[in-house]
Amino acid sequence: MAIFRPLCMASLLGAVIASLPGSPGAQTPGKPVLRPQAASQLRVTLPARPLARPAAAVDGLRDNGVGALDTPLPEGWALSGFALSFNNGDHKLRRIGVMPEGRFVRFALADQNGDDPFSARAQFVSIPGIRVQQVVAEGGGKFEIPLPGEAPADSTLVLSGFEFRRADGTDANLRNIAVWAVPERNSIVVSLTDDQGMDFRGLEATLGAAVLNAVAPLPGIMETVIPIASAEVLQRASSHSIRRMAGRYRGYRVMVQYAWVPNARIQREGAMAGGSRRPVTPPSRIDALQGFDFTFNNSDHHLLSFAVNGDGNGGFRFQDNNTDDPIQWSVTYLTLRP
Repeated sequence: MAIFRPLCMASLLGAVIASLPGSPGAQTPGKPVLRPQAASQLRVTLPARPLARPAAAVDGLRDNGVGALDTPLPEGWALSGFALSFNNGDHKLRRIGVMPEGRFVRFALADQNGDDPFSARAQFVSIPGIRVQQVVAEGGGKFEIPLPGEAPADSTLVLSGFEFRRADGTDANLRNIAVWAVPERNSIVVSLTDDQGMDFRGLEATLGAAVLNAVAPLPGIMETVIPIASAEVLQRASSHSIRRMAGRYRGYRVMVQYAWVPNARIQREGAMAGGSRRPVTPPSRIDALQGFDFTFNNSDHHLLSFAVNGDGNGGFRFQDNNTDDPIQWSVTYLTLRP
């Protein structure tokens, strides 16, 4: 007696599909059977995400004030470029800076009384996973700030923000301004100088990449340096008055925000330099500034505008009311991987 067993619908459909020509389960004489690749062996390449570039711009500030960022900064960021300019002509300088504060950027540009309007803008690049740190130092001339702790392995130093301040109630012309990261020595070189107490021959030997030469002493003096770990420490570090003189140099206080970027995130290191105001095309995209060093070659001057990659195309401005003064400048930066 024959016994008939019911066949489930799924098995029946599977058998029918497998028998169809061209189906994965069908066998063609003389041809191998093609099997679908296991899911664990599949590789999906997603398109690279563009780097986020928060920016802020504001007009009509006096002394200092904030501009709102169009996109909040993450925990880690680097300064890509900035532009600061007085709206009513050139002035002596007491204060200048670009310092992110949460969802805002604090800009500063002022002479002695701080009543002159100015415009400002800045652009940053978001680098999630890195940590921005801050240090405050006081001194005069051009000096080197040692950074706290050891430099992380396989990482490169970038700038995230800066601010210079001379003593309240004072101002002076500008000869040289610089913030220059030196990852090889785990330090940052800074300068805010006029002609007072300055031997330009000593300054000239330290312009741009020359600061890497440890043999040439820097024409300045550092009196104090304080790593900033909290808002309370920052308040204590900046609450006392700034000395008018540091040795034979005009005194100032400088705050620098910085971060270490893993080398795996770096696509290229770049540099630009010149001895004129002719535009220079950067060899690659400027994502994170590492240093800038600008000097009037003939004497100190009032300042009208100062910009480094302010337009995002590598342009710069460093001038008083005219552009007839010889200058020397250099910039270092990183191009990051998407």
